[in-house]
Amino acid sequence: MQPAYRVPRRLRMRGALGVAFLVAGALLAACGGEAQPVIVTVAPSATWTPSITPTEPPAAAALPTATAWPTRPPSTRTPGAPPAFPLVPTIPPPPETLTATAAPTFVAAAIEYFTTDSASVAPGENVTLFWRVNGADRARIYRVDEDGERLFRWDVMGTGQLTVGTRAADRDVARFLLTAQIGQTEVEQLLQIPLRCPDLWFFDPPPDACAAAPAQITMQAEQTFERGRMVWVASLDRVYVIFEDGLRPGWAQYPDEFNEGDPERDDSLVPPPGLEQPIRGFGLVWRNNPRVRERLGWALSPEVPYEGMVQSDAAEPSVATLYLRTRDGGILALNAQTNEWDVLYAAPNAE
Repeated sequence: MQPAYRVPRRLRMRGALGVAFLVAGALLAACGGEAQPVIVTVAPSATWTPSITPTEPPAAAALPTATAWPTRPPSTRTPGAPPAFPLVPTIPPPPETLTATAAPTFVAAAIEYFTTDSASVAPGENVTLFWRVNGADRARIYRVDEDGERLFRWDVMGTGQLTVGTRAADRDVARFLLTAQIGQTEVEQLLQIPLRCPDLWFFDPPPDACAAAPAQITMQAEQTFERGRMVWVASLDRVYVIFEDGLRPGWAQYPDEFNEGDPERDDSLVPPPGLEQPIRGFGLVWRNNPRVRERLGWALSPEVPYEGMVQSDAAEPSVATLYLRTRDGGILALNAQTNEWDVLYAAPNAE
């Protein structure tokens, strides 16, 4: 069979492999126009693996018989990028299916109970505590104060009962805290036991809180001013200044630093007609504190001594409300936390 074309002269010297490839190409061309051409490509590098298998290219028309397929000599260069494949749509992988995993929840009923058999007790009386902590070998019980500070500790088992005493100084409630370590978690529960008020208030109706101590009978003195009043309490050795000008703070307190033999007044200070300069302890506070003098003004009348009473709802003065009997029978309430005051016109209890 004669080839349909002549071999170019420049291909005659390519060697045996080139000749063989030309002969095979000629034979395919001679066998008909329906034969598929053989496409020779550079072998891809060993490190590249296509992620998508290309589809077979569509059938191509037979090559013209006059066109020769030259033999490509072996390349000594490092292959570059792999041959391009026909474009196909990129299909993203399906999203990863996430399975919701419930985080391990701590058993809500880890402390099964922490209670007592006493509905209420008087300060200083004993109470029996009962508890059960699931999953704990040991636990602790603390006596705590109103701020949550832990005052005393008992090391106990995970289940049991314990008889403890309340404090005589406690008021309103006695507080106990149960704690237990379960794995890496510490659980706790507060138990508040109502306390009966051991002391009666000296006036009625009483405040909601318990009295911190029995009422004290004491000598007092009171003096009214243009914009307020002063009250001296002998048992507390304090002078209380009550401002009625609507500003804050509503009241203030000062130690009674007047001693017998000290000057009772300052004669250089002359009051307007009908008004007076305060003397003795009231006068010392009034003269030494310009802000007090400015807010109160001049005295309307002389100070008046009388037998009074005083009682508080807390042992700590900085957080207590102090109740004083006024000379007209009212009850003056001084709140240390808010610096506000009020007068309760209630009938005092007979003492």
